[in-house]
Amino acid sequence: MQITLMLTENCTHHDQARELLNEAIAESGVEVDVEEVMVRTDEEAHDAKVIGSPTVRVDGFDVEHADREPPETSPNCRYYNSPAGWQPVPDKGMLLRAIERARSGQAG
Repeated sequence: MQITLMLTENCTHHDQARELLNEAIAESGVEVDVEEVMVRTDEEAHDAKVIGSPTVRVDGFDVEHADREPPETSPNCRYYNSPAGWQPVPDKGMLLRAIERARSGQAG
């Protein structure tokens, strides 16, 4: 399993995103290293398929959209649609579901 955390310099939610991701990994019981990627330009965001910061991908799939992700990319801050409303980091449940999909071999 591969988990990537993509961040941009102009957003302040890095620590919160790392903490939630580490909690989700610990709760899921998987052993995996998280690769962090810093995105600085529109071109880098496009090439890495970064929807905004933070973007978390599990086995290449965005944790919010999976295989239905939008084509838009951005090196700016991102907000996730969660049960609690729009949030600057993904809901832990999103992370856990993405990890479970990857563990069970389900695409997106």
